[in-house]
Amino acid sequence: MAARGDGELLGAWQAGDAAAGEAFVDRHFDAITRFFRNKVCSEDDVAELVGQTFLGCTASKDRWRGEAGARQFLYAIAGNVLRKYIRGRYKRKSEALDFAAVCVQDCEGASMSSIVAHRREARCLVQALREIAVEDQIVLELMYFEGLSGSEAAALLGVPEGTVRGRIARGRQRLRERVAALLAAAPAAPTVDVTPEQLEAWARELRRQHGRE
Repeated sequence: MAARGDGELLGAWQAGDAAAGEAFVDRHFDAITRFFRNKVCSEDDVAELVGQTFLGCTASKDRWRGEAGARQFLYAIAGNVLRKYIRGRYKRKSEALDFAAVCVQDCEGASMSSIVAHRREARCLVQALREIAVEDQIVLELMYFEGLSGSEAAALLGVPEGTVRGRIARGRQRLRERVAALLAAAPAAPTVDVTPEQLEAWARELRRQHGRE
């Protein structure tokens, strides 16, 4: 029997099928965990935000009408949970919060990422993602960690593809600069010019390391 699609599961959940709801949550639990893992101040916050996302999905599932895909509906909730989290931990609380400018490292208590990477270059990539704007980080991590294309990320986020392409270009340039700076910070390290191809190669390595390829 073919697996039930996301829309079918969410629709059945709306109709009172608890097993369909469990199947929907189980299918997306790992991806939503990955969505938050590199965007929180500490690893302890990941489980809390994942839980809030699925609680939010449970509470608002009856408002889903199918115009947006079921995954898009879920990621919209996750994005709202993330923005609320960052807003509550932003260091400069008197300033207006712009998610096209603020990054995870601007939050109180921000520590190193909990994502494990074997190579130094991959560790620098993970850390540098935390130092670019949240809007850009979300798109790039969907590409690097989930293997999505720009058009697929746009569809998932419900954002025009042109807007996503702009975030990719802006975020990738900033990411190259931050990775290069982190690599050059080691004692006696030479100045390096990080290319987009290197970023993608290190991201593929991370996906393989964590069983994503």
